[in-house]
Amino acid sequence: MTDPASLAPPFRRIVLGFHDATCAMPDLETAVAFAQALQSELLGVFVEDDPVLEWSAAPLSRHLARASGAAVAVTRDRLAAEFATSAALMRQRLLQAAAAHGVRAGFQVERASAAALQHAGGQSADLLAVLEPADPMARLSYPFAGILRSVAASTVPVLYLPHGTRRRRGPVATLGPDGEGHRIAAAIAHRIGAPLVDLADRIRQGAGPFTLSLPMLERALAGIDESLLVLDRPALPVGAPALLADIAARRMVPVLVTGTAPVSRDGGARSPGR
Repeated sequence: MTDPASLAPPFRRIVLGFHDATCAMPDLETAVAFAQALQSELLGVFVEDDPVLEWSAAPLSRHLARASGAAVAVTRDRLAAEFATSAALMRQRLLQAAAAHGVRAGFQVERASAAALQHAGGQSADLLAVLEPADPMARLSYPFAGILRSVAASTVPVLYLPHGTRRRRGPVATLGPDGEGHRIAAAIAHRIGAPLVDLADRIRQGAGPFTLSLPMLERALAGIDESLLVLDRPALPVGAPALLADIAARRMVPVLVTGTAPVSRDGGARSPGR
């Protein structure tokens, strides 16, 4: 019999990144509810995008004013002030939502690349969480396109929350009995009191490794209304960033990816550009 103590979720803290104040409140509340269900702390990290700040220092930098459409000079001070305003707003929203759910939460501001997942003070028991932008165009452009690539290539667990996530009580679905993904899925299922569904027998056609596709996953999940999907990076194809977004959009549930992506022949982690 499995010792319940051994199934304690490894995530003491969920780290949620922001780079502006456009996050949809229902999506933010979904992230807070997930932390509540896991009995985890929550840390919001607002990233003041250092590459964009450097760009703003260029003498020819301009942007269109929202009200008039006129070209307005972009200065480092102006952009830093906009970042500070957005950070203050997201801090207020996050802490209010966390308090409403009884979740212990903190907030900090860092200066780094908004396309990166790393943050200062990261801990081994952190679960990084990514909120999909509400604006479809923002999902295709900087910095979110880079964030997606980082999710696929990272070596740490990352929770991907699609815009409009449906919160439902259902099983935690995973891809098989081997590897980190199954351990994490089992721990989360135990903590939230949900069944654990192993999709391996529905996906594999014979023994050995396989490369996941959306139609393959859809067939395996037929008749299942999962509350969380846990995927292992070794099972993801070269187009993993696009596939992750497609899976999340189709299933409309949080997708947690873990493990280490396969290494390509040139020695680097597989990614769309390689």
